[in-house]
Amino acid sequence: MVTTAAYSIGAAVFATYALFLAYREQSLIPVYVVLGSLLTVFLEPIVDVLGNAVHPQIGQYNVLTTNGHPVPWTVLVGYVWYFGALPLIGYKKLLDRSLTQNFIWKVFASVVVTAAIVEQIPLHFGTWVYYGYQPFKFGYMPIWWIFANSTAVLVPFLIIYKMFPKLIGLRGLMVVAIIPTGAFMGHAAAGWPMYNALGTDTESFSRTTIQFASISSIGLAIFILWIMMQLADVKSQKGLEFPETND
Repeated sequence: MVTTAAYSIGAAVFATYALFLAYREQSLIPVYVVLGSLLTVFLEPIVDVLGNAVHPQIGQYNVLTTNGHPVPWTVLVGYVWYFGALPLIGYKKLLDRSLTQNFIWKVFASVVVTAAIVEQIPLHFGTWVYYGYQPFKFGYMPIWWIFANSTAVLVPFLIIYKMFPKLIGLRGLMVVAIIPTGAFMGHAAAGWPMYNALGTDTESFSRTTIQFASISSIGLAIFILWIMMQLADVKSQKGLEFPETND
Protein backbone atom coordinates (compact mmCIF):
# COMPACT_ATOMS: atom_id res chain seq x y z
CA MET A 1 0.00 0.00 0.00
CA VAL A 2 2.82 2.39 0.88
CA THR A 3 4.66 1.67 -2.38
CA THR A 4 1.48 2.06 -4.42
CA ALA A 5 0.67 5.37 -2.71
CA ALA A 6 4.19 6.73 -3.23
CA TYR A 7 4.30 5.66 -6.88
CA SER A 8 0.83 7.12 -7.43
CA ILE A 9 2.03 10.51 -6.24
CA GLY A 10 4.84 10.37 -8.79
CA ALA A 11 2.36 9.33 -11.48
CA ALA A 12 0.04 12.23 -10.62
CA VAL A 13 2.93 14.72 -10.78
CA PHE A 14 4.07 13.62 -14.22
CA ALA A 15 0.53 13.23 -15.59
CA THR A 16 -0.17 16.81 -14.49
CA TYR A 17 3.08 17.99 -16.06
CA ALA A 18 2.12 16.19 -19.30
CA LEU A 19 -1.17 18.12 -19.41
CA PHE A 20 0.73 21.36 -18.79
CA LEU A 21 3.15 20.58 -21.64
CA ALA A 22 0.28 19.63 -23.94
CA TYR A 23 -1.39 22.98 -23.26
CA ARG A 24 1.83 24.99 -23.56
CA GLU A 25 3.02 23.32 -26.76
CA GLN A 26 -0.48 22.84 -28.20
CA SER A 27 0.38 19.19 -28.82
CA LEU A 28 -1.08 15.90 -27.58
CA ILE A 29 2.29 14.13 -27.66
CA PRO A 30 2.91 14.60 -23.90
CA VAL A 31 -0.46 12.95 -23.25
CA TYR A 32 0.48 10.13 -25.63
CA VAL A 33 3.69 9.67 -23.62
CA VAL A 34 1.62 8.99 -20.49
CA LEU A 35 -0.67 6.58 -22.36
CA GLY A 36 2.33 4.74 -23.82
CA SER A 37 3.92 4.50 -20.40
CA LEU A 38 0.73 2.96 -19.01
CA LEU A 39 0.68 0.38 -21.81
CA THR A 40 4.22 -0.62 -20.88
CA VAL A 41 2.68 -2.52 -17.95
CA PHE A 42 2.27 -5.41 -20.43
CA LEU A 43 6.07 -5.61 -20.60
CA GLU A 44 6.24 -6.52 -16.90
CA PRO A 45 4.92 -10.10 -16.88
CA ILE A 46 7.00 -11.01 -19.94
CA VAL A 47 10.34 -9.83 -18.57
CA ASP A 48 9.38 -11.29 -15.18
CA VAL A 49 8.99 -14.74 -16.72
CA LEU A 50 12.22 -14.40 -18.69
CA GLY A 51 14.24 -12.75 -15.92
CA ASN A 52 13.12 -14.76 -12.86
CA ALA A 53 11.08 -12.11 -11.09
CA VAL A 54 7.68 -12.44 -9.46
CA HIS A 55 5.08 -10.34 -7.67
CA PRO A 56 3.75 -12.50 -4.81
CA GLN A 57 -0.01 -12.87 -5.24
CA ILE A 58 -1.07 -12.87 -1.59
CA GLY A 59 -1.78 -9.38 -0.28
CA GLN A 60 -1.31 -7.66 -3.65
CA TYR A 61 -3.70 -5.34 -5.49
CA ASN A 62 -3.34 -6.76 -8.99
CA VAL A 63 -4.30 -4.93 -12.17
CA LEU A 64 -3.73 -7.82 -14.59
CA THR A 65 -2.26 -11.32 -14.95
CA THR A 66 -0.59 -12.73 -18.05
CA ASN A 67 1.76 -15.67 -18.50
CA GLY A 68 0.68 -16.75 -15.02
CA HIS A 69 2.31 -13.66 -13.51
CA PRO A 70 0.14 -11.14 -11.63
CA VAL A 71 1.06 -7.48 -11.99
CA PRO A 72 0.03 -5.10 -9.17
CA TRP A 73 -1.28 -1.56 -9.47
CA THR A 74 2.08 -0.41 -8.09
CA VAL A 75 3.72 -1.25 -11.42
CA LEU A 76 1.02 0.41 -13.52
CA VAL A 77 1.24 3.76 -11.71
CA GLY A 78 5.00 3.48 -11.34
CA TYR A 79 5.50 3.11 -15.08
CA VAL A 80 3.89 6.50 -15.69
CA TRP A 81 7.02 8.17 -14.34
CA TYR A 82 9.47 5.30 -14.87
CA PHE A 83 9.03 5.47 -18.65
CA GLY A 84 7.33 8.84 -19.02
CA ALA A 85 9.71 11.06 -17.07
CA LEU A 86 12.52 11.22 -19.62
CA PRO A 87 10.39 12.15 -22.69
CA LEU A 88 8.50 14.73 -20.61
CA ILE A 89 11.49 16.30 -18.87
CA GLY A 90 13.49 16.18 -22.10
CA TYR A 91 10.65 17.50 -24.26
CA LYS A 92 12.50 20.71 -25.17
CA LYS A 93 15.39 18.65 -26.54
CA LEU A 94 12.91 16.73 -28.68
CA LEU A 95 11.61 20.02 -30.03
CA ASP A 96 14.91 21.74 -30.77
CA ARG A 97 16.81 18.56 -31.78
CA SER A 98 19.58 19.30 -29.29
CA LEU A 99 20.39 15.86 -27.89
CA THR A 100 24.09 15.04 -27.58
CA GLN A 101 25.80 11.75 -26.86
CA ASN A 102 27.33 13.24 -23.74
CA PHE A 103 23.86 14.13 -22.44
CA ILE A 104 22.53 10.62 -23.17
CA TRP A 105 25.42 8.94 -21.36
CA LYS A 106 24.81 11.18 -18.34
CA VAL A 107 21.09 10.36 -18.42
CA PHE A 108 21.88 6.66 -18.71
CA ALA A 109 24.16 6.82 -15.67
CA SER A 110 21.48 8.74 -13.75
CA VAL A 111 18.78 6.20 -14.67
CA VAL A 112 21.05 3.31 -13.62
CA VAL A 113 21.63 4.89 -10.20
CA THR A 114 17.99 5.95 -9.78
CA ALA A 115 16.62 2.55 -10.83
CA ALA A 116 18.96 0.83 -8.37
CA ILE A 117 17.86 3.05 -5.48
CA VAL A 118 14.13 3.29 -6.24
CA GLU A 119 13.61 -0.47 -6.16
CA GLN A 120 15.32 -1.16 -2.83
CA ILE A 121 12.34 -0.29 -0.57
CA PRO A 122 9.68 -2.33 -2.42
CA LEU A 123 12.15 -5.20 -2.74
CA HIS A 124 12.85 -5.04 0.99
CA PHE A 125 9.15 -5.48 1.72
CA GLY A 126 8.67 -8.19 -0.93
CA THR A 127 6.47 -6.21 -3.31
CA TRP A 128 8.34 -8.17 -5.95
CA VAL A 129 11.19 -10.69 -5.76
CA TYR A 130 14.12 -11.69 -7.99
CA TYR A 131 14.53 -15.44 -7.48
CA GLY A 132 17.08 -18.09 -8.36
CA TYR A 133 20.81 -17.50 -8.56
CA GLN A 134 21.36 -14.01 -10.01
CA PRO A 135 24.92 -12.81 -9.37
CA PHE A 136 26.35 -9.33 -8.77
CA LYS A 137 23.61 -7.62 -6.76
CA PHE A 138 23.25 -4.05 -5.58
CA GLY A 139 21.25 -4.42 -2.40
CA TYR A 140 18.32 -6.63 -3.32
CA MET A 141 18.57 -6.04 -7.07
CA PRO A 142 20.67 -7.94 -9.65
CA ILE A 143 22.86 -5.44 -11.50
CA TRP A 144 22.01 -6.85 -14.94
CA TRP A 145 18.35 -5.98 -14.24
CA ILE A 146 19.35 -2.40 -13.45
CA PHE A 147 21.11 -2.03 -16.81
CA ALA A 148 18.37 -3.80 -18.79
CA ASN A 149 15.72 -1.59 -17.19
CA SER A 150 17.74 1.53 -17.95
CA THR A 151 18.15 0.50 -21.58
CA ALA A 152 14.39 -0.07 -21.73
CA VAL A 153 13.91 3.55 -20.66
CA LEU A 154 16.41 5.05 -23.14
CA VAL A 155 15.57 3.10 -26.31
CA PRO A 156 11.97 4.39 -26.73
CA PHE A 157 13.16 7.92 -25.93
CA LEU A 158 15.76 7.73 -28.71
CA ILE A 159 13.20 6.31 -31.15
CA ILE A 160 10.85 9.20 -30.36
CA TYR A 161 13.76 11.63 -30.84
CA LYS A 162 14.51 10.18 -34.27
CA MET A 163 10.85 10.18 -35.30
CA PHE A 164 9.82 13.45 -33.66
CA PRO A 165 9.86 15.66 -36.81
CA LYS A 166 7.39 13.20 -38.39
CA LEU A 167 5.07 12.97 -35.37
CA ILE A 168 2.64 15.58 -36.66
CA GLY A 169 -1.13 15.37 -36.22
CA LEU A 170 -2.45 11.82 -35.97
CA ARG A 171 1.07 10.48 -36.47
CA GLY A 172 1.72 11.53 -32.89
CA LEU A 173 -0.36 8.55 -31.81
CA MET A 174 2.62 6.39 -32.77
CA VAL A 175 4.18 7.45 -29.45
CA VAL A 176 1.59 5.31 -27.64
CA ALA A 177 3.04 2.24 -29.38
CA ILE A 178 6.68 3.37 -29.49
CA ILE A 179 7.12 3.51 -25.71
CA PRO A 180 6.03 -0.05 -24.78
CA THR A 181 7.53 -1.54 -27.96
CA GLY A 182 10.80 0.33 -27.57
CA ALA A 183 10.96 -0.61 -23.88
CA PHE A 184 10.74 -4.30 -24.73
CA MET A 185 13.29 -3.86 -27.52
CA GLY A 186 15.73 -2.32 -25.06
CA HIS A 187 15.16 -4.85 -22.30
CA ALA A 188 15.34 -7.88 -24.60
CA ALA A 189 18.38 -6.56 -26.49
CA ALA A 190 20.31 -6.27 -23.23
CA GLY A 191 18.73 -9.14 -21.33
CA TRP A 192 18.75 -12.07 -23.74
CA PRO A 193 21.94 -13.69 -22.33
CA MET A 194 20.40 -13.74 -18.84
CA TYR A 195 16.98 -14.75 -20.16
CA ASN A 196 18.61 -17.93 -21.48
CA ALA A 197 20.85 -18.53 -18.48
CA LEU A 198 17.93 -18.13 -16.07
CA GLY A 199 15.79 -20.46 -18.16
CA THR A 200 17.66 -23.30 -16.46
CA ASP A 201 17.85 -24.72 -12.96
CA THR A 202 20.04 -21.95 -11.58
CA GLU A 203 20.94 -23.96 -8.47
CA SER A 204 22.58 -26.78 -10.46
CA PHE A 205 23.60 -24.90 -13.62
CA SER A 206 27.16 -23.60 -14.00
CA ARG A 207 27.42 -20.43 -11.92
CA THR A 208 30.35 -19.29 -14.04
CA THR A 209 28.10 -19.37 -17.10
CA ILE A 210 25.41 -17.35 -15.31
CA GLN A 211 28.02 -14.83 -14.16
CA PHE A 212 29.29 -14.50 -17.74
CA ALA A 213 25.70 -14.01 -18.95
CA SER A 214 25.18 -11.27 -16.36
CA ILE A 215 28.32 -9.42 -17.46
CA SER A 216 27.28 -9.88 -21.11
CA SER A 217 23.87 -8.32 -20.46
CA ILE A 218 25.50 -5.33 -18.77
CA GLY A 219 27.86 -4.91 -21.74
CA LEU A 220 25.02 -5.29 -24.24
CA ALA A 221 23.03 -2.56 -22.47
CA ILE A 222 25.88 -0.10 -23.08
CA PHE A 223 26.45 -1.38 -26.63
CA ILE A 224 22.76 -1.09 -27.59
CA LEU A 225 22.60 2.45 -26.25
CA TRP A 226 25.59 3.42 -28.39
CA ILE A 227 23.98 1.80 -31.46
CA MET A 228 20.70 3.60 -30.84
CA MET A 229 22.47 6.96 -30.66
CA GLN A 230 23.99 6.30 -34.09
CA LEU A 231 20.61 5.31 -35.54
CA ALA A 232 18.87 8.31 -33.98
CA ASP A 233 21.51 10.72 -35.33
CA VAL A 234 22.38 12.02 -31.89
CA LYS A 235 25.14 14.60 -32.18
CA SER A 236 28.54 13.75 -30.75
CA GLN A 237 28.81 17.33 -29.46
CA LYS A 238 26.43 20.26 -29.21
CA GLY A 239 26.09 21.78 -32.65
CA LEU A 240 28.27 19.11 -34.27
CA GLU A 241 26.61 16.69 -36.68
CA PHE A 242 27.97 13.29 -37.61
CA PRO A 243 30.44 13.60 -40.53
CA GLU A 244 29.39 12.37 -43.94
CA THR A 245 31.15 9.22 -45.15
CA ASN A 246 31.65 7.96 -48.66
CA ASP A 247 31.16 4.31 -49.54
